[in-house]
Amino acid sequence: MANKRILLDKSEMVLMVPGKKKMETYNLNSSQITRIQFDPCVERTFVIIPSKSEKITIVTPKRSQPIVYTKHQNKTFFEQYKTELAEYAKTYRVTFADNTKG
Repeated sequence: MANKRILLDKSEMVLMVPGKKKMETYNLNSSQITRIQFDPCVERTFVIIPSKSEKITIVTPKRSQPIVYTKHQNKTFFEQYKTELAEYAKTYRVTFADNTKG
């Protein structure tokens, strides 16, 4: 069973990022989030076959690299993440861009 990796609770966001050895957890409030962005991307399925996909990018100064969630890695909850994050960005005035809409 898949587990949610983005949890939203009022003004706080909990992000779980899989690392090489363990799962990293970030508790962020709206002031600690620089930008939320949705972009089209190309993912490789079965290591070599490229396929069109989407990704969610969350930028925070608490981490040197942005946090990225791709559609193929988070199939079960991906659309729910997009809906919740768009609403969160609107409510808490976080910079937001949805580049998946053509």
